[in-house]
This record gives sequence, structure tokens and C-alpha cells, in this order.
Amino acid sequence: MTVELRTRKATYADIPFLARIVYEASLPPLNHCFWGDLLPEGTSSLAFIEAMLRADASNWGNAQDFLILEAEGKPVAAAAGYTPNLEDYCPLRLSCMEAIAHHLNWSSEVAAAFSDRYLQYWGGNCQPIFLAPQAPWIIETVAVVPEARGQGLGKTVVRALLEAGKAQQYSHAGIMIINGNNTALRTYESVGFQPYQTFYSAYFWDNYQIDFPGVTKFTLRLN
Repeated sequence: MTVELRTRKATYADIPFLARIVYEASLPPLNHCFWGDLLPEGTSSLAFIEAMLRADASNWGNAQDFLILEAEGKPVAAAAGYTPNLEDYCPLRLSCMEAIAHHLNWSSEVAAAFSDRYLQYWGGNCQPIFLAPQAPWIIETVAVVPEARGQGLGKTVVRALLEAGKAQQYSHAGIMIINGNNTALRTYESVGFQPYQTFYSAYFWDNYQIDFPGVTKFTLRLN
């Protein structure tokens, strides 16, 4: 039986689904969402991600940057494609913190404490070298809902975003994985991405004093 697939641009009405996608994309390969390390007690990672999207506070793709893949009319996968912010490489736009706090009913004290933890997490630097954009068109937050995995749907949505980048005349696309995420590695290499730069675990221990497997950035020529 052939399943009918179609892609469409996301809207603000899709934010609950997109929050789930962002959360799922944050888990592999460590099975851990880093937002959970920063949030105050009582605020879940999923609730924070939804508030961030409602506030247009993400540097790594807001609602309007996402492409949703539907199977038989039901959303099953999504990913963001966007022009990177060359002033802030980190995921959160702190200038939108007041709007995020409003959506979460945080006090100004809670919001300020979170902002401090967030900045410390990135070493007080909004332009860490390992997050520097490697291409003018970045694909981020690729995920398929658990119940629809194993059907190549992640590859389908990535290919659609590559076509969107070509249509906008971008020269290259970039994508990134946490080292050890072999499912994502196979998906991205199968559509033509090639390794561009790897930051190994020693980089993060030397610079951030954290035990982290590192990241690898990939590029693909579009035009």
C-alpha cells in the first residue's frame, strides 16, 4: 500500500507539533535534552520549547522556518531550514526572554536566573567556534515522530529543504550532528552531505570542562 506523503510550510498553529519535533531532535544520541539542565523546577523542556517558538526566540528555526511532512494528512516529521544568525550562533535569542517568560508565567527573577544559567552554559559566548555556521542555508532539528520511524521520512524532509535552499539560490547547505548519532549520519550522507569539520570530545573538556562526545558539521553544494 502506497502512503500519500506531502510537505507543507509550518504555521503558528503547528507549534505544539513543532515543539515535539524539536524535543525529539534534541535527544539522540545521549537520550537527553540539554534544556532540562537549565530550566527551573516545574518547567518541562517541552513547555519551554513551545514558549520559545511562540516568542519567535529561536536562532535555529522558528515556526515559519519549518517544513512539515505529512503522511495521509497527519504530520509525522519536520525540520527547519533558515539563514543563520551571524551575530548569535546559540539556539536562544535572549532578547525575547520577556516574551518567553510571559508564556511560561515566569517572574522576572526566574527569567533572569535562567538567562544567567544559559549564558554560563555556552561559556558566556554567543559565538562559540563549534557552532559557527558553515553554509548560508542551515538545516536543523530534523526529527520523525517515534511511531513513524524506519520509513525514510527524515530523508524525505531533508531533501525537500535542500530543494528549498536551491530555489533560493543558496550555494551550500549545512547540517550538524552530535558525534555518535549514527542514524542521522547515515541519513545525511545518503542525500550527499560530506563532513566539513569535527570537534571531538577533548575540545569540550578543554574549553567547557564537560564530558560531551563532540559535534560534526557537514556541507553539501546546492548550486
